[in-house]
Amino acid sequence: MSTFQLKHILCPVDFSPHSAAALRIAGGMAGMFGAAVVVLHAQRLEAPEYFTKAQVQALKSHLRKSARAGRELGKKFADQHLPADVEHRVVLLEEDAVEAVLHVQKDLRAELIVMGTHGRTGLARMRLGSVTESVLRQVRVPVLTVGPKIRPAASLAKIRRILCPVNYSDLAQMALDHAAVVAARSGAELVVAHVVEPGADEEGRDWHQELCDWVDPAVRSHCTVKEVVRKGTAVEQIVAEAGESRPDLIVLGAHPRSFLGTILFGSTTELVIRNAPCPVLSVIHK
Repeated sequence: MSTFQLKHILCPVDFSPHSAAALRIAGGMAGMFGAAVVVLHAQRLEAPEYFTKAQVQALKSHLRKSARAGRELGKKFADQHLPADVEHRVVLLEEDAVEAVLHVQKDLRAELIVMGTHGRTGLARMRLGSVTESVLRQVRVPVLTVGPKIRPAASLAKIRRILCPVNYSDLAQMALDHAAVVAARSGAELVVAHVVEPGADEEGRDWHQELCDWVDPAVRSHCTVKEVVRKGTAVEQIVAEAGESRPDLIVLGAHPRSFLGTILFGSTTELVIRNAPCPVLSVIHK
């Protein structure tokens, strides 16, 4: 079993309904593990080169007032969306959002990042980028994402079922271990799914038995496990299984990818995040 433990959860917010959902989900995980939540808001505003000295001073004065207002808003936002018994603090930084997340995570040694994503695709994604995707590519701790198809009112106050897609790799084993820890703490059923993709050699193979044999007995000793085998393309079948089993959380392994590769081709992890009906916990390959 995994040594997955949480003492600090980092939750970047932009005060939108989607980040409110992320904060509630962070609160649910914090309550489950007895962890503290750090609520981070980062925004960089730089004066254009053509600003006069007086304009720069006026902008700095405005930023100081904005910072005070931001701290008050951050406190209200956290108090509104986090359970009263969850320890938390608010951090505001005048910094690029991705850089702020990376350095606060490193300084705190936060074991989990919870954040929303607006699910940009195509040219808009290439042009505008995505804080969530940039963080996923650079961190080495699990990232719990609230995708674009999740209701703003979502939370993880109660986890009844967890879906963990696996492909028998070491990374899939790591993801399964993390899923088992969360299942054990929440009392959830753990659905372990394997997708047999087109072109696989099926002669004489009992796919369901192979999956059952692959699941570590230690996992079964900590939670209820159900094995599912589906046939088709990975993303399509993972999303279909999520629609049928209706999990409250999906846990899967993720390999960091290059920026160019992410833009042009995407990945199973990113496509699942964009299409999943529930939060996705990505266990990053270290």
